[in-house]
Amino acid sequence: MTYAPRGRWHGPRCTFGFHHDLHADATDTALGARCETLVDMLRLTGAEFVQTDSKGHPGLTTWDSRIPGATVAQGMVHDVLAAWRAATRTLGVPLHAHYSGIWDQSAAAAHPDWRLLTADGTPGGAPYTIPGWPTNPEALLCPRGPYLEELLIPQLREMIDRYGVDGFWIDGDIWAMQPCYCPCCTAAYAAETGDTPPTDPADPRWAGWWGFTLRGFEAYVTRYCDAVHAHAPGVLVCSNWLQTFRHPGAPTVPTDWISADNTPVWGLDGSRCQARFVSTRGKPWDIMLWDFYASHGLTERHSPWVTKPVQMLLQEAAVVLAFGGHIQACDAPWAPCGLRTGEHVPWRLARVREMGRFVKARRALCRDTETLPQIAVLHSEHHARATVAGHNLFWDVDVAPVEGALFSLLEGHYGVDILDEWALLPRLADFPVIVAPEQHAMSAEMVEALKAYVAGGGKLLVTGAAAVERFGAAFLGVTPGTVVEHATYHLPAADGAVPLFSAAWRLVAPAGGRALCTLGTTPLLDEYLLPHPGAVLTRRGKGTVCYVPADLFRDFAVNRYPLTRALVSRLVRRLAGRLDLEVQAPTCVDIALRRKGRRTLIHCLNRASGLPNVPNSGAVDEIPPVGPITVTLRRSAPPQSVRLAFERAPLAWTYADGTLRITLERVHIHAAIVVAG
Repeated sequence: MTYAPRGRWHGPRCTFGFHHDLHADATDTALGARCETLVDMLRLTGAEFVQTDSKGHPGLTTWDSRIPGATVAQGMVHDVLAAWRAATRTLGVPLHAHYSGIWDQSAAAAHPDWRLLTADGTPGGAPYTIPGWPTNPEALLCPRGPYLEELLIPQLREMIDRYGVDGFWIDGDIWAMQPCYCPCCTAAYAAETGDTPPTDPADPRWAGWWGFTLRGFEAYVTRYCDAVHAHAPGVLVCSNWLQTFRHPGAPTVPTDWISADNTPVWGLDGSRCQARFVSTRGKPWDIMLWDFYASHGLTERHSPWVTKPVQMLLQEAAVVLAFGGHIQACDAPWAPCGLRTGEHVPWRLARVREMGRFVKARRALCRDTETLPQIAVLHSEHHARATVAGHNLFWDVDVAPVEGALFSLLEGHYGVDILDEWALLPRLADFPVIVAPEQHAMSAEMVEALKAYVAGGGKLLVTGAAAVERFGAAFLGVTPGTVVEHATYHLPAADGAVPLFSAAWRLVAPAGGRALCTLGTTPLLDEYLLPHPGAVLTRRGKGTVCYVPADLFRDFAVNRYPLTRALVSRLVRRLAGRLDLEVQAPTCVDIALRRKGRRTLIHCLNRASGLPNVPNSGAVDEIPPVGPITVTLRRSAPPQSVRLAFERAPLAWTYADGTLRITLERVHIHAAIVVAG
C-alpha cells in the first residue's frame, strides 16, 4: 500500500462549522461596512470553526494584501479578514480562509503568461458563470507557472503572519482544472514521455496525458501544503474536493483534512456517495452543505436562490454524520439576498443553529467508528483514469456505474462502502460481498486479487460486457459470446420484467455457470426469449461469482427503475445467501453499519419527503416518519443491551437460537440502533 498522510484536525469538540462564501468582485462598494455584528451573528450559528472569504474566483482579496501582484477589492470599506479574525478570537473558535486557487480572474488578467492554455493556444475558461457576476472567462492558471510561488504561497504566508489564520480551504482547484498546453507543461510532458500531448479525448494517448495533468496538479497542491506547514506547522490546509469521490486513489497529497461543498440542489445523493468513500481515506473530513438552493441550479437567473427547509438540512447532514464526518453550513451573500456588507440574516442563521444542534447531539456516538463490512463497491482509480473522456480533472471522471451500484444496493437495505483499489486491496477478506460495477479497466493486480478472494470463499458480482476480456470467460462461467451495441433487453424482476439498456450487451451462454434469468426481446415472461442469460452464477473454489454481461448499474444510475432495484436485490440474494445482518424497511430508508468498540451501530436514515421532488422543486419538506424497520442479526450470544439513539420510537427485541431480532416502529430523520456487547 502506498503511504498516505493521516491528516490533522482541531480536536473532537470541533465538528460543526460555518462557511461564509463571498467571492468579492468589482461591483462591490461596501465590503466590511457592517462587520460590527459578526460576534453576535456567529454566536447565533453555534459554529465551532469558521471559514470566510479571503480571495474568491474573481481574484480580489478581502484583506489589504501587500504582496506584489495582489488585487485588493476596491469596494472594501474595512479590512474584512481582520474583522472576522477579531470576531473568532472573541468567540474562541478557529478561523479558516477561503481562497480560490487555480481559478483567479484578476491574476489571469494581470499576468497573461500565468494562464493555462487549451489545445488551440487560447486561455482556459472558467467552469461556469453566475448570472450578474462579473467574470473573465479566461480565468484558469497553470499549476506549473509562476502563480504558485509569486502570489498564492506568499498570500497564504501573509494571512498567517498578519492575521493568524488557523487554516486554509483552497477552492476553485481540482474541479476547475484541465490539461494545460503552455510551453512549460508541454515541455515537461515531452521530457517524461518523449511525445507531444494529444488534443482529442478520443486519442488512445489521452489517458496518459490526463494522468500527467493530474499528477502535476497534485504536485502543485503538495507544494503549497508543504510551504504552509514549513512556515507555520500548526496551520491546516485543505483543497476543496481533493481526495473525494471523483478523485480515487492513494490520498498521498499532504492536506490536513478532506472537504467538499456538496451539490446545492440534489445534495442528498451526493452525500450518500461522498460519506461512503471519503470515510475510507484515513483523514479527518467534512462535507459542506449549502443552506440554500435554487430549483434550476447555479446559473439560471429566473431561478433565484432560497434558504433550505430545516428538515432538508438535517436529512443531508445525517448521512455524513453516520460515517463519522464533520459538517459545515455554507451561507453565501452572493446567492439568496445579496448582502455584501458583512450583515447576516438572523432567521437564516437560526436554521444553521438547528443543524448545529442536530450535529452536536450525534457526534459522540458517530465519531471514531469503523465500518461493519457487508458489501464493498469497487471504485477503481485505474479504471477511472483509463476511461476519462473529457478534459476536467473532476467533473469528467465517470462515476455513474459506481453511483448506480450504491443506490440500488442501499434501496435493498444493505450496508455499503465505496472503496478504491488502494483502500480495498488490503482488506478484501473483510467483506462478505464485493461488487465491481462495470470496472473493466481495473488493474491486473486487482483482477488477480478478486479471483483469489473468490477462490477463498468471497462473493463477487461483476457487470459489463468488457468484463470478459478483463477476467476471462472461464472465470465468469460463460462463453465469450458476441457483443451487441446499444441494445435493450428485458429481464425478469419482481412481478414483471424490466427493460435494461446497455451500450454493449454480451450475448453469452453458460459454460460452467448457471443461468439465473433469460433475456427477452419483449416484456413477456414466456415468449420471445433469447438463448442467452441475463445473469450467470458460477462456483469458483470456495466462493461464487455472479456475472451480468451489460451495464446494469449505469442503467440504474440513469433511470432508477424500481424493477431494476428488485433485480439487483435478487441477484445479491442468490449470490450471497443469508448475510449475518439483514434489514427489512421501507425503500426510502438507508442503512449504515458501523462499529464502535464492542457496540454495533445500525444507522437508519430516512430519505423520504412529505412533498414530492419534481424537476422544478428540489426541496425536501415535512419529512414523514416511516417504518417499521426489522433487523435480524446472527450472533453467538445475546447482547448486553439494545437501545435507540437520537430519536424516540418504540423498539423491541428478542434473542433465540443464535439470532437477535429487532423491530423499530419508525424513524423520522436519523436514528441509530445500538447493540452493546
